[in-house]
Amino acid sequence: MCKLRKMGTYLDGKVVAVTGGGRGIGRGIALKPASEGARVVVADYGGEVNRREGASSAAADAVVAEIAAAGGEAAPAAEDVSTMEGGRRVVQTALDNFGRLDGLVCCAGITVTKYLWEMEERDWDDVIAVHLKGHFSCAQAAARVMMEQGSGSLVFIGSGAFSGPPNMPSYATAKAGILGFTWSTAYALAPHGITTNCVVPSAATRMSDSIYGNAEMLTDQVGETIRSELAAGTYRDPANVAPTVIYLLSDEAREINGQVIRAQGYDVAHMGDIVWDKAMSNDGPWDVATIAERLPKELGPNLTPKPVPWPERPR
Repeated sequence: MCKLRKMGTYLDGKVVAVTGGGRGIGRGIALKPASEGARVVVADYGGEVNRREGASSAAADAVVAEIAAAGGEAAPAAEDVSTMEGGRRVVQTALDNFGRLDGLVCCAGITVTKYLWEMEERDWDDVIAVHLKGHFSCAQAAARVMMEQGSGSLVFIGSGAFSGPPNMPSYATAKAGILGFTWSTAYALAPHGITTNCVVPSAATRMSDSIYGNAEMLTDQVGETIRSELAAGTYRDPANVAPTVIYLLSDEAREINGQVIRAQGYDVAHMGDIVWDKAMSNDGPWDVATIAERLPKELGPNLTPKPVPWPERPR
């Protein structure tokens, strides 16, 4: 049983909904607001790490029970956020149980570890639906409530996979899309007193077990590839991500908007501007011959192949 003794007041009086809150990083995040004075909606559809099916309220119910046993207030929502109605019901759960919604954390996600040529249509659709449409469905519903309140905080959950692991094209695409969604939403909602930020976490979870297991790299040793059931108390513990998220949900972070923050182990980092590293200009319209002559010379040193950014499974 989790010891949820109140540790602070950063979220006193607030209501926070966390999707994917039943396991892994989402669970670590869902448990933390209660210790900071918030009431929590724990939204989790259950099911497998690689499929949008097998719905169950067990994961959400278990976290709600932990929060309640420690003296906090929480409500479950076993909703499929890849549907618009599911996203609306997550938000409605907050309104029905607690009368308002001050913070939303979109952590629900699945992944499929396959190369482009191996993927089935469903592999692509499920991952994109849970991550991208799941962010959209919940954020839209939450924004409509928060705009009336004139305040609120959205925290989207990204991944280092936006850099393009070769054997997770749907997951990489979804996580890159979440960055664009973060910036667009932040610009749109700022005039309404709502902040939107993205946290890029790294921790040992069911998903990392699947990724490293497929690459035959999963281990019992403390390190990047440790099994999730052994990660508690180490730098790979999902609980290490929660404090950064809580801060971004709090009034202390009202001036932070449209930012991407990495929370990895005991390190926290900020993503700077995405900029073009080198450019070349022409006196008039380009033609192929001029591009072929100048591009390798002027931009060539910057065009070297990138190393594979993620563990691959044996082919």
